[in-house]
Amino acid sequence: MRGFTDLSVDPPRGVFQIARVKIMFAPEDRGSPRGSSFFLKDQGAAVTRGLACAGKAPAGAPRRAIARMATSMAASMAAVALAMPFGAPAACASPDAPASDPQAAPRLLRPVAGHPPAPPLRLATLDGPPFDLAHSHRVTVVHFFATWCAPCRAELPALGRFAARWPQVSVALVDVAEVPARVRRFFEEQPAPGPILLDMDRSATRAFGVSLLSASFVVAEGRIALRAEGEVAWDSPETDEAIAAVNGAGGLPHGHSSPAANNKESQEEP
Repeated sequence: MRGFTDLSVDPPRGVFQIARVKIMFAPEDRGSPRGSSFFLKDQGAAVTRGLACAGKAPAGAPRRAIARMATSMAASMAAVALAMPFGAPAACASPDAPASDPQAAPRLLRPVAGHPPAPPLRLATLDGPPFDLAHSHRVTVVHFFATWCAPCRAELPALGRFAARWPQVSVALVDVAEVPARVRRFFEEQPAPGPILLDMDRSATRAFGVSLLSASFVVAEGRIALRAEGEVAWDSPETDEAIAAVNGAGGLPHGHSSPAANNKESQEEP
């Protein structure tokens, strides 16, 4: 049911999105095609359905009324989900359409047992050359996200601060199954802490076993050393300690000194 808890409202473009359910209203004065549509991915049956709604929202329609329409539709789909067998997977919780967890507190990166090899990651980028993780010779944070995911949007500023604090660590943002134009519009107002990779067919999302957005993987020497699903506490000292342990001789975050250096300085004080 958590897939229905994230309602993203974008009035300028008339887009209301409830997890993976999108309702698009075409204003009269935009010259958009008639009608509106939404798409529902039924993860319980692993079936994608496309549904068309006749008509469109008139120009100047009250936002509150449109929001009520979106909420009502979400409630109807929630009722359908409740009628499904309890053994079925939660809506939007599969790698095909990862869910977001809007209520979870930021968490810490956790070590991955055995440091398994990272799956191949070769993707086109939004506005640059193709990215290949195999060509990265530094510790790399592979961060899966989507612009419709409210927790993902809230997490990006902290990830940006982390990237500024750790210039010796690469950050690669993997957008999950969104059209480039939407992603580009989003980053016009939100600086990106690294290259933006486009996982249009979710192949990388499935390969990394992502079931919740956001999801972060710390890859060192081709192996996954740390991971977390959901918002990460990028500003926490524990995160810096975990990255420093993985980074080894690569150093400490910018502006920090080692514990040994701190002890030496304290001993030299009169």
